[in-house]
Amino acid sequence: MTETAAARRQDPYRNFTFRVIFEGRPVAGAETLSGLEPRNPSQQDPSPQESSPEPTGPALVLEDGVSFDPEFVRWAVRWVDPVTDTQRDAPERDLHVEVRDERGRTSTAYRVMGGWVAEFVGLPDPDADAHAVQIEHLRLEHAGIEPVPVTPTEPTEQYGVGGRPRRHPTVTLRPIGEDWRAVADVVPTDAQRAFVYPMAARYMLTNEKGGPWTSLGIHEGDTVVGHVMWGLDDDGSHWIGGVIIDRSAQGRGLGRAAMEALIAWLREQPGHWVTRLTHHPDNVAAARLYADLGFTPTGETDEDGEIVLELRP
Repeated sequence: MTETAAARRQDPYRNFTFRVIFEGRPVAGAETLSGLEPRNPSQQDPSPQESSPEPTGPALVLEDGVSFDPEFVRWAVRWVDPVTDTQRDAPERDLHVEVRDERGRTSTAYRVMGGWVAEFVGLPDPDADAHAVQIEHLRLEHAGIEPVPVTPTEPTEQYGVGGRPRRHPTVTLRPIGEDWRAVADVVPTDAQRAFVYPMAARYMLTNEKGGPWTSLGIHEGDTVVGHVMWGLDDDGSHWIGGVIIDRSAQGRGLGRAAMEALIAWLREQPGHWVTRLTHHPDNVAAARLYADLGFTPTGETDEDGEIVLELRP
């Protein structure tokens, strides 16, 4: 496989919290991962008569991700016959999983020994090149997990067309007008539907009925990429009621950019003294983002059982 110097410099998985390394190269990024618990194969005493691998402990489950590597995708999908839904024979592979901080640096890393894919649900990414596959759900069984040493490094700069540096994404927040149809079409990934409303239009209907929320479209240039809403409570506090980045635009830091823009704008409002929001207890990615932005738990939950966070000036 040949690649240009610009392609080698570019890291398409930089903005994901988790990065999968396969045969020495990054092959996938994911925003959600569970089951990353170190466990040594020696903790299990497999029967010598068994010819198939036996998992030790919980499987790794990756969701809300993407892969641009056709070889990795072929290895993943060959495990499950799409017609009979039965598992095929294929060699187990050792992989590495990196956990990355908000600056794109690897903070911890793990070796996944003897991995094999038990479930894979993926869709072609319509807004990327022909090799891009959205990872909705990937369950990776394994023979053990062990931590590996990590030397902290500064993140590499992303490069775009012609090798020019690609800056952090810039977004604008605009009142909803003639672009309401594009905003209404904003949808999360399937993995995020447990945490957010499936359609931004539901937020807008609340606003149209005279509710307390104001809806804003998130624009990258002239393109609608998401939706956010805010409201003013009776006690003078501002609330951020929900942020959705369209599934086709995720993985590029647009959600963080939109939150930073809205927080900065709310802080300039007369009488502003605190910004609050909530998130589902199981939404680890949201909890990490809000913590990075300076939000702290109040110790309260709302009527839906979501955790209340606040950010003070």
